[in-house]
Amino acid sequence: MQSLSDKLFMGSLILLMISVVVSGIGFQFVNWRSQVTDEMEGEMSDSSARKKAVMDRQDKSLKRVLRSYLFWISIAGILISILLSRL
Repeated sequence: MQSLSDKLFMGSLILLMISVVVSGIGFQFVNWRSQVTDEMEGEMSDSSARKKAVMDRQDKSLKRVLRSYLFWISIAGILISILLSRL
């Protein structure tokens, strides 16, 4: 039972990492800085506007992760593996 629990935990952990990369940050990080600077050109150049743009991007990424089915499947797998290890 312990072996099954360990394998389920490791598989769920790998799935969690994949879901965060795919649905959360994705491959947008490569162009992230250029997109933020493009958005900032039309706005004020003070640091508060830049911080707000960065915070908005992070909020959108977090919302995408929380709506992902892979994320919730991996969380459920981790919780099930914890319950199996207790038995």
